[in-house]
Amino acid sequence: MFFEALILGTVIGLIRRGKISRLAYVHFSGRPLIFISAVLYLGIIIMNLGLYDYSSFLYSGFLLASFVLTLIFLILNISMKFMFIPLGGLFLNLLVFLVNGLKFPLEAEAASRIYGAEIYDLLNNGKILFFVSAENARLSFLGNVIPVGSLFVASIGDIIAAIGVTLVVQAIVSDKFIQNRSRITFSKNIFR
Repeated sequence: MFFEALILGTVIGLIRRGKISRLAYVHFSGRPLIFISAVLYLGIIIMNLGLYDYSSFLYSGFLLASFVLTLIFLILNISMKFMFIPLGGLFLNLLVFLVNGLKFPLEAEAASRIYGAEIYDLLNNGKILFFVSAENARLSFLGNVIPVGSLFVASIGDIIAAIGVTLVVQAIVSDKFIQNRSRITFSKNIFR
């Protein structure tokens, strides 16, 4: 969902007569934090493929660390235009994750439509380790309850964060005041 938001933000910025090269000239504070967060999230994806034993706390630890590092990155860059929007979406996701004991609420009906009847049965029996049925969860309206086509289930926080990423990227691409040179140039008459 976030790659789509990046692409959509870039396309909107280009339609607004922006330049992709402006993305390279933006200075983000705490840039290594977002890269470390991405590596941790990649570890989560590998765990989801079944390449790791789920009985440890590592999955929840990686996810929590990824959330916290991304949250710190967004707070460090809050002065950028529209950066508060993805921060709000991430905060909503982190809130529902912490309130439900490091599990995300997942609506059973949406899970059965997208992932199949087997997931529906596992979710209702409490056999899925990282999700809790939205019917039994606290703040369940903030969980993964919105089916996005037939691809996946999203949360309100995911949608707010994706809209925020789209707005941030299009604002950067279309901002005509972002310097497009990294060096200082002098007038040729200055040394005469």
